[in-house]
Amino acid sequence: METFRAVLVVDAEKFSAHRDAELPEVHLEIRRVLAAACEESGLGEVWAGVRFMESTGDGVLAVLPHEAVPALIEPFPRCLQRALAASAPGLRARGLRLRLRVALHVGLVDDERPDAPGISTAAIDVCRLLDSEPLRDALERSDPEVTFAAFVLSAELFTAYVAGGRSGLRESQFTEVQVRVKQFARPAYLYVPTPSGGGEPRAIDDVAEPFPPPAGRTSISGVTISGDGSQNAFGNTVGGDLRQERP
Repeated sequence: METFRAVLVVDAEKFSAHRDAELPEVHLEIRRVLAAACEESGLGEVWAGVRFMESTGDGVLAVLPHEAVPALIEPFPRCLQRALAASAPGLRARGLRLRLRVALHVGLVDDERPDAPGISTAAIDVCRLLDSEPLRDALERSDPEVTFAAFVLSAELFTAYVAGGRSGLRESQFTEVQVRVKQFARPAYLYVPTPSGGGEPRAIDDVAEPFPPPAGRTSISGVTISGDGSQNAFGNTVGGDLRQERP
């Protein structure tokens, strides 16, 4: 049965820049820092009991109880930034790196259906938020030794929880952005727990197309969804135009 849920998806910046043998180690570190951040945020038991969690290769998509939303907005972003900063020296010593883009949305999701868990508009939309240019820019244009995580909230969550005074964050800590990914075009709200400058500017020929390309297909847990594409990989299935690395 569909229930109102929080949908969280994370993606590692330049994940495929690592050597093939290093990819599993980096992915496991993503899961470790997520668990650590949830534990520090008071969501340890919630994270351990998540019914639907899917590897996206370079990240994770998870469906959590709606009651977890306030903590996922604050203090989870700050806790994840700290966990990543603490992990960075050890990773760097092994020639690895990890910075995360994070998107959070809410909607109706069936996370118990055995043959097609997690398939919903909310799950697809949160992946489009994750793939947005403003979120990518937030990391690319920051100091990689200072800023380790960037977040984007859907407008629904921002309105209800931040503007509505139901979180520890103020509206002024967010930047309204326009997300345009294929046929998806909506406002969203960017939050960087530890902002910085010093990243490399985007090349002129690397600017997003002004008009969305044709729709594609998205597949989650082996079930293919036709319609507007999403540039993400779920498990061993791929939908749309998979972007493995962005210079």
